[in-house]
Amino acid sequence: MTSPPPSSGLLLLQENNNNNNNNKLLCKGVFAVSGIMTTLVIYGILQEKIMRVPYGEKKEYFKYSLFLVFCNLIMTSAVSGAALLASKKALDPVAPIYKYCLISVSNILTTTCQYEALKYVSFPVQTLAKCAKMIPVMELYVVP
Repeated sequence: MTSPPPSSGLLLLQENNNNNNNNKLLCKGVFAVSGIMTTLVIYGILQEKIMRVPYGEKKEYFKYSLFLVFCNLIMTSAVSGAALLASKKALDPVAPIYKYCLISVSNILTTTCQYEALKYVSFPVQTLAKCAKMIPVMELYVVP
């Protein structure tokens, strides 16, 4: 009986290490996707509840979508700022500030439109409509 060369044990150890790393990466990915999906579902339910459920004795609906957008953006800025501070990364912008303007304005407009649309359609219908807009784009540019 011959014993395996000493290097084969090292290869088995490296292969086992790679499997462990792959499992850790898979677990991190599943955790991240689960967290994002759970957060987005809760966010959608709360959005729909705010916009579609009447409040008070007069059963009035929430009218000020722009206020919700403002609160949303302030909270997002605070959380992302706290995350940057916790990671000890530089807070200096990578690009000039004016280059962020178009993105910021489009974000404000789309979020306002999203809240306004919730007055007329449910959140699942709105989400399906947002996802369906990719189909014609893909047909025009991806499919020959």
